[in-house]
Amino acid sequence: MKQLNNTLSVLLLAASSLLLSACSDDDSSTAGTAAKDVAIQFAARINDADFNCGQTYTGVGSGSNDFIANDFRMYLHEAHVHDDASGITYPIELTQDDQWQLDDVVMLDFEDASGGCSGTPEMNTQIKGQVTVPDTVDLSATEVCFTLGLPADKNHIDEATAASPLNASGMLWAWKIGRKYIRIDGIGDPAGANQPFNLHLGAQGCPGTVNTAAPDSACTVPNTVEVCLDNFNLASSVIEVNPGQVLEGNDVSVNFTGGASAIPGCQSFIDDNDCEEIMPRLGLSYAYGRVSGTQSTYTAGQKLFSKQ
Repeated sequence: MKQLNNTLSVLLLAASSLLLSACSDDDSSTAGTAAKDVAIQFAARINDADFNCGQTYTGVGSGSNDFIANDFRMYLHEAHVHDDASGITYPIELTQDDQWQLDDVVMLDFEDASGGCSGTPEMNTQIKGQVTVPDTVDLSATEVCFTLGLPADKNHIDEATAASPLNASGMLWAWKIGRKYIRIDGIGDPAGANQPFNLHLGAQGCPGTVNTAAPDSACTVPNTVEVCLDNFNLASSVIEVNPGQVLEGNDVSVNFTGGASAIPGCQSFIDDNDCEEIMPRLGLSYAYGRVSGTQSTYTAGQKLFSKQ
């Protein structure tokens, strides 16, 4: 009987070991997880045409005018993949390249300094890095997200000591406000009115008495917005960036006058009537800036980015 009990004990111990091993092998929290290279591509367009410096685009804005863009740059941060099935978010760790990507910030630059464009000949049209996900996450049909603009800790630092791409002088506003999240400069009706019309997005409500220093405390209107695109294939999908869609409610051949409106186009400032139709098409409210303008009736969300 003693020998039989010993035999049963050995068998039970072996069975327990096999069961524990099987459970360990089936643990989906660790099995099949790997870092995967990603390069999210962006393509700049104005209405139905690819963007090129010096090119004239037709049918832009509510007046269906010709338009020439001579700058086209922007900052994004916090790129990530969101898995709808699990509800889990996986950050994209950016490649640190000492030029376009710093920490979780990337600058997209679609101009090449030709054809009257400002800026530099170098261009960047992608977010490049790695995302670590389980094999169960389908990166050929997922949701990719990023935030338009800069986080406060990157926005309000001295240009003289900032690393690239935060040292791009053409993207700097007053130090108190920080950087231009978007800089799209252009001319409406170049053969006629020849009206400058620019889109500059940035933080507002930044307290402080000195423009050449960081704000005293957090800006009350950061003006950053998260953008998410679903059914996205990280290996082949392309994100279209189209300011023509954002300008559709504005006549780019004219400019409102008085207050901040005297500055061509939308500058994100208070009492800038050119922003009334532009801000909601960026996915942002302009309630903070409305003084004399009429609130837009547009409610369909951001139109700057779409899956091509």
